Amino acid sequence: MSIFNKSKILQAEVRELRDKTAELGKQVIKYKETQELLVKDILTLQETTHAYVGNDYQVYEDAVSAISEKYCGRAEWGVLQTRSIIDLRSAFILGEGLKVTHTTETRAEAERELQFAEDFMSFNDLDGELDQEMAKEAEIEGKIAIKLWLDEEPYGEWPGMVSARFKSWLSSKYVVTADPNDYLWYKNLSWKATGTTSAGSYDEAQFVYAKFGGRINMPNEAQPKIAACLTQIDRLDRALRDLREIDHLFASPTPYFKVLSVAEGTAVEAYIERTNWKIGKALVTSSEYSIVSAPITGAETLIAEIELCVKMISGATGIPIHYLGLLDLLKNRSTGENIRELIMASTTRERQTWIGVYEELLTKAMQMWNAMYAAQYSKEKQLDPTRIKVDIPQVTQEHWDHIQNVLIPAVTANIISKEHVAGQIPGVDQEKEAELRAEQEEKDVEQAKQEMEALKEEMDMKAQVNVGA
Repeated sequence: MSIFNKSKILQAEVRELRDKTAELGKQVIKYKETQELLVKDILTLQETTHAYVGNDYQVYEDAVSAISEKYCGRAEWGVLQTRSIIDLRSAFILGEGLKVTHTTETRAEAERELQFAEDFMSFNDLDGELDQEMAKEAEIEGKIAIKLWLDEEPYGEWPGMVSARFKSWLSSKYVVTADPNDYLWYKNLSWKATGTTSAGSYDEAQFVYAKFGGRINMPNEAQPKIAACLTQIDRLDRALRDLREIDHLFASPTPYFKVLSVAEGTAVEAYIERTNWKIGKALVTSSEYSIVSAPITGAETLIAEIELCVKMISGATGIPIHYLGLLDLLKNRSTGENIRELIMASTTRERQTWIGVYEELLTKAMQMWNAMYAAQYSKEKQLDPTRIKVDIPQVTQEHWDHIQNVLIPAVTANIISKEHVAGQIPGVDQEKEAELRAEQEEKDVEQAKQEMEALKEEMDMKAQVNVGA
């Protein structure tokens, strides 16, 4: 083969390789473009997913600040619903109020501790308005901190009394330090200086702290109950506003004139402007007149959204739906009473937590008082917090029905004692009742003696008259 022929073959192979290289280059470019499109789609999908969330309050501080603003009426949305839910839950949690009873066999053994507890509660207004206020604050912040200190001014029979005051997290941003081996052992409460408060701290004996939400191993994270449905509360309020806007459209009907030509339409428009015509005034025109309004479909959708939001809020907070304003969803009275049991069940955990708070409060108050005024006495003469306990009676319609339909008939049939039934009635102290009954029996016996003596004297006088006759 000649050199010329070999050269032609080589040139053909080179051209073929060049064409294949160009084709590969085009495929590489195409692959890069496809990859870039995939990356853009993935980023767009991530941005879309991130922008649309079911919870707009994911940070504890943001949630608590929002709840506080809504409760105080300074937020744009959810003011009415938030305030109603917090006030209702606070009222149901404490119910009939606190009840301090003795753990000893007789009341007399714990009389001094019971008197101290009564005076401590009265001194700090914990038997009146303040206990409800603190329950409200706990519903807002999801936790409660109470500072204790000794007030050396005499109060009643006590040479000094222990004061208790609520410590706000929103105002001080305090931090609670727990024991590393026991998350529920709160050893210190401290806060940094802010624009309104100076830095400070309390040791274990000076404060009581409790959480009403969050996890055990996170002592400073305590999501309030209502925080889980703040987004639904906002949506509910916005839907109500949207419904009002639609109602405004329906309240403003739009006149419609159907004409056959532009000239006729221009004439009608000029006539309306010239005569300042409005609905209710007479109108003579060759056009076809009617009134149009927006379709009702949007309102029906909003009403469905409102009902759904109310149901979700009720499920999250335990507040019955008819307490939130939707009375039409309440089928009958018995259904309403059964639904009312929901909030009693949903506040059981908070009620037990408050019992622990007040028991710890009384324990530390007695220890503080003993250290100041009874350190020189023996333990038997000091205040002993183990002699008393705290309870929050849970009074429901079901409870009263049980007393009426079961216990009272059982007493009538001599199946159970009256004392057992009396113990089931909230606010009844059986020992005091026994004392009152004993006192009344003594009075009745004394009155019976006097009546017998009077009757005997009367009979003696009649006998003497008969003898004389």
